Amino acid sequence: MGKKLFVVEARRLLPLLFLLVLLVSLSVYDSFRASPTVKPEDAAVKGQVSFTTADRGEMTENPSFRVAADQAGWAAVVDEWSIVLPQYPFQPQHEVALFALHAEVESLKSLAKTAGSLDVEVRVNPKRDYFHVVTVPAGDVTLQGGEVTWTFVDRRGNILERFTVGGVKQTIAEEALQK
Repeated sequence: MGKKLFVVEARRLLPLLFLLVLLVSLSVYDSFRASPTVKPEDAAVKGQVSFTTADRGEMTENPSFRVAADQAGWAAVVDEWSIVLPQYPFQPQHEVALFALHAEVESLKSLAKTAGSLDVEVRVNPKRDYFHVVTVPAGDVTLQGGEVTWTFVDRRGNILERFTVGGVKQTIAEEALQK
């Protein structure tokens, strides 16, 4: 009886095995006959020029920072970076503008105020294709007749950029743009 049961099961599995062999052979046959897709000539747009890509990739943009203490400095940074800002009532007599390109300003801290110098640390979060414009009360980040050192750091404390702006408040934007 055991042999008869085995023969009956083999008869049922034989057509399934045959179909499986056919499926595998058809798949192998199709993979050998693969050809690249070709765009028909008549589908090309009139005046279209063909090109070959020599290289492609991503560029990492380093964050850039500018400080503007007057209307001319504000306009110079906007023109240099080609950014469009809404009509913000910038008041240079009361505030200083801080521009960050490819970064977001997270916090601003006035560190040390000694005779003739002031250190301002700006913590930023680098962000690609992003700009951030903040205004700061002028009394907190300027010195009459002294130097202000602006230090821009990321979240880990790495210094991204540092520049010193000298004495008179009106020269802040000019010196930052010359950097």
